[in-house]
Amino acid sequence: MNFAQIKDLKDKVLNGYKITRDEAVRLAGTENLESLYYSANQIRSKFCGAYFEMWSVYHQNTGRCENDCTFCPMSSVTRVNYYATCDTTGVEGQIESIRNLSAKGVKNFEIDTTHRTLNDEKLTEMIGILNTIQSKTNVNLCASFGCLSFEQLKRLKNETKIKAYHCNIESSENYYPNTCTTISLSDKYETIRNAKSLGFYTCSGGIIGLGETMEDRIDMAMKLRELKADAISLNILLPFPGTPLEKHARLSNQEILTTFAVFRFINPKAQLRFARGRTLIKIIEKEALRSGMNSSIVGELVVNAKDADIDNDIKLFEDEGFIIRK
Repeated sequence: MNFAQIKDLKDKVLNGYKITRDEAVRLAGTENLESLYYSANQIRSKFCGAYFEMWSVYHQNTGRCENDCTFCPMSSVTRVNYYATCDTTGVEGQIESIRNLSAKGVKNFEIDTTHRTLNDEKLTEMIGILNTIQSKTNVNLCASFGCLSFEQLKRLKNETKIKAYHCNIESSENYYPNTCTTISLSDKYETIRNAKSLGFYTCSGGIIGLGETMEDRIDMAMKLRELKADAISLNILLPFPGTPLEKHARLSNQEILTTFAVFRFINPKAQLRFARGRTLIKIIEKEALRSGMNSSIVGELVVNAKDADIDNDIKLFEDEGFIIRK
């Protein structure tokens, strides 16, 4: 697409138009990159304003996951036990860490169990943990408990005060079989739809840089639009030693920025969130913030969130004109 075509498409999106897959593919192939990134940021500004959300993540399990995700340091195919470095301070230690991060400005926390799903006994335990955290802190919690059934999600809704649920779809339907064989995409889709129907704020997303094409990323973005995801987490592959992708080449900066911008064109109202892999894009982080992003996980997470230096992140986000949502 040339400059005029990008501007025309941007103006249509600003007026409520949903771009097609073909338009997204042509948009991603443009040589007018500055126009693409600038237009994506205008879309973000129109639909999301200047507010920026910071998130942190806490993992509750310390056993190796049964899933075979090729990218994950906790999966069954990983040769290194990353859980050896897991925070063993328990819930009270996590509450202290949450309070510390909250005092620095982080008000949103995802509680993650890392596994495919939870049985009813484990769900009861996790509901207790969520309620304990909420009774002792003043933060927003999001649950990430895998592919729960409708009845389990209903329990989560009725027995806690959390308002958000997270379940990543990871990649496109075409490429997903290369990333995981132990969880079906249909189960993930059903979980997101059920959470949405129960009134949860839904977060989903995936990983770029697994070996998928730009068309695969576009298909993922289109599916997330169909699922009406409120927030989209965009991870960049961290090739952990011991995983099948440990020697995988990283994406170019241009491809990363283009992906972010195209996601914004496809999902104009969603919260687009930096997730894992921020360390890989430090050199282009400002450019990424000008390409449609408006949220971030703070710190670089491997197993459990740590009390990181949030001050630098806040300065970066505010220097780019964002208002931290607290």
